[in-house]
Amino acid sequence: MAPHNRYPTAQPTPGRQSIASTQSRATLLGELPPYRKPSHPLTAKAQDQLKTINSRRTVSIVQDHHNKAESLIVDAVRRINDQVREAEKRTARRRKNKWDMGLNLDEQEDEEQALEELKEKTAELTRKLEIDMRTMIDGGMAVQRLEDTLQWLRVNAPRQLTDEYAIQMSQRQSQSQSQRRRRRQQDEDGDEEMEDEEEEESSPGPTPLDGSRVALTGPYEMFYDRLNKKHDEYTSISHSTRYAKHNSYIGFKKMLHDAQYGDSGPEMPRPDTWFTDSGSPAPGITATQGGDDDDDDIVVDKATISTKCPLTLQRFKDPLTSSKCPHTFEKTAVLDMIRGSELRLGGIGRGQGVRAIQCPVSGCDQQLTAADLQPDEILIRKIKRMQALESQGDSDSDSDVTVPHLDQSQMIGSSDAEEEPSTLLPERHKRERMSSAPMPLASHVADLGDPSDEDDE
Repeated sequence: MAPHNRYPTAQPTPGRQSIASTQSRATLLGELPPYRKPSHPLTAKAQDQLKTINSRRTVSIVQDHHNKAESLIVDAVRRINDQVREAEKRTARRRKNKWDMGLNLDEQEDEEQALEELKEKTAELTRKLEIDMRTMIDGGMAVQRLEDTLQWLRVNAPRQLTDEYAIQMSQRQSQSQSQRRRRRQQDEDGDEEMEDEEEEESSPGPTPLDGSRVALTGPYEMFYDRLNKKHDEYTSISHSTRYAKHNSYIGFKKMLHDAQYGDSGPEMPRPDTWFTDSGSPAPGITATQGGDDDDDDIVVDKATISTKCPLTLQRFKDPLTSSKCPHTFEKTAVLDMIRGSELRLGGIGRGQGVRAIQCPVSGCDQQLTAADLQPDEILIRKIKRMQALESQGDSDSDSDVTVPHLDQSQMIGSSDAEEEPSTLLPERHKRERMSSAPMPLASHVADLGDPSDEDDE
């Protein structure tokens, strides 16, 4: 006889839910029980778990994201303002070579209007990018506050909980002893009725019988109290202190000024003029204000820039600028010095810490590590323009022709020409470089005829 398989036929009762399923749904929804203050100090296991909350790798990833975002903002403000500057120069050339001569007047109004629209859009984008840069700086400071607060919590929370627990237990013990003394006094006086009432109100031991428990300030409360306190301290300082002394914001302002004016415009305004008393960026500042220059002045004048490294005495190829002092060095030379240095910073024992050197420039006592040296994009742009002028001057001195020929390094196909537009070359050179049909170098002639050729590109 074939066996019969039996299957369960019971069906779940409608409307009845198991406790386990309810708890499972609560867990999935992220619901937590009401917060209760801790009643005892942290155990050794709890202290170890507290140390694992902060992952240095996670914090580093967030900081890297902020740094990349800041770099993208600086690159964006450079690109859009470089475009405006080139458009202004192109319009000025056409005005001089065409419109002032009565040529193609029908296109003048449209091109000038297009230029004004481009300038308005660029100004609005620049304003938004400035806000974005300040937002990134605030975000980076928030990450730093988070890391600092967690570090403070790991060090101070166990001790603070232990001290608070000891204080509360001592208070309860004193209260209990006082109650026992009163009861003994009542026994001596024979006031038993009052003794019974006291026993109902309080217990003889340190833990009351009414179910009350010690309530300590937990790590959760310590963390948010300190985090909010540090946030309030940060937001209470002025915008000038918060941003005008921050390297990322200084780099943003320097790049913006260089893209807008290059070497021909006014000097960069002093940092203390960047913001109004209300905290908003100061509008319309186009010249240096204030008194004598000091160490905080970041004005970089053409006359004060050297294109040679003080270590190699050779022209810069890959310059690094110190964030602690206004000195720049060739990357390979200064990093070799740091790697061979016996000086270390931040270490406790011998051989500990980060390698450093004293700034090689005579009279400067700053101690520099590799982290203190960063590529200076503004300086690179200025050096390229100065080197282009020097090359142009050498070419002029070696030629009897009034309009010198372009050498290969100045052709539009060279890397330097692509990185830095030919804004510093003579006007005739610009027209030759913009020619869509490249010619052999020897075939370039000083054609002073119809200047409209440059617009056929």
